[in-house]
Amino acid sequence: MATYRTVISSKGQVVIPAELRQQFGLEKGTPATWSEDQGRLVLTPMTKQRLREIRGFLKPKPGEPSMFEELFAERQRERKREDQ
Repeated sequence: MATYRTVISSKGQVVIPAELRQQFGLEKGTPATWSEDQGRLVLTPMTKQRLREIRGFLKPKPGEPSMFEELFAERQRERKREDQ
């Protein structure tokens, strides 16, 4: 695993090294999210590849209910409990 150094600018900006931008297909305007994980900052770019992975992860397997169907059924169960 290679290590890259960068400096945070006075505006809080960082430069992603060219090698990493190329490796991960990052282009100007690529949206990204920052998160904290056990004291580390994690940058996750929302590339087309990443969005396809997320969609595939959320897609139900054959015969399984969709996330929407599952949430709808859960809400129906909650309403029944509230009405009792």
